[in-house]
Amino acid sequence: MKVAVKLHGILRDYRPRGSKIDQFELAFDAPATVLSAVQHFGIPPQKVHAVFLNDEPAELTSMLKDGDHIRLFPPVVGGAPWRVFVAGIMQGSRRENDLDAQDYRRIIGEVLRAHLPQVEVIDPLELHPNSLTYDLDAARETLIGMAATAGAADAVVAYVPSASMGTALEMWEAYHHSKPVFTISPLRHNWVVQALSTRVLDDLEQFTEFVRAGEFERMLRDNRRADQ
Repeated sequence: MKVAVKLHGILRDYRPRGSKIDQFELAFDAPATVLSAVQHFGIPPQKVHAVFLNDEPAELTSMLKDGDHIRLFPPVVGGAPWRVFVAGIMQGSRRENDLDAQDYRRIIGEVLRAHLPQVEVIDPLELHPNSLTYDLDAARETLIGMAATAGAADAVVAYVPSASMGTALEMWEAYHHSKPVFTISPLRHNWVVQALSTRVLDDLEQFTEFVRAGEFERMLRDNRRADQ
């Protein structure tokens, strides 16, 4: 079987000598587990803080099958990293098979990385850059998988300049799992925005100031303490 493995953070130190990439295709004989991939790189298992298998939380003991995608995350000195899921409009209400502008993803990621050095930004478009070409089964699996990933993250940042059904699913999963949802949207009277958001910011500029002022991280810490 062949699987894809992406190394995050300091786990990149275990890449083959001279390698500049962080995603690798590995071949294993069945049966194999996520631990097989960890051992392939010589990574001590205790250095793996979190595992995602096909965008869903998994364990080192999770069994692999052909075509699986594994992401391995390290612990961070001073505490576990914040895992922030970037939800937002993609196709919106378009009738054609096309995307709305996606520049907001880069901006949100840059703001988070600039002010939260321990952040791990989870971007569905980065994980599925060719999603417009997916058939129905792959689209369904991705839609449901991304919603589950949003619910497993520490927080969701949702960019909703106009209605977005996929984003609403991801917001619901985060809310359902008691994770904060920071929504960037002018749709303050929309029930989904009102009911599921921890905080609503009008635009990217207001979100940037919110993060810069430390309020974003403070609310993440408060939520983590409440879960303990």
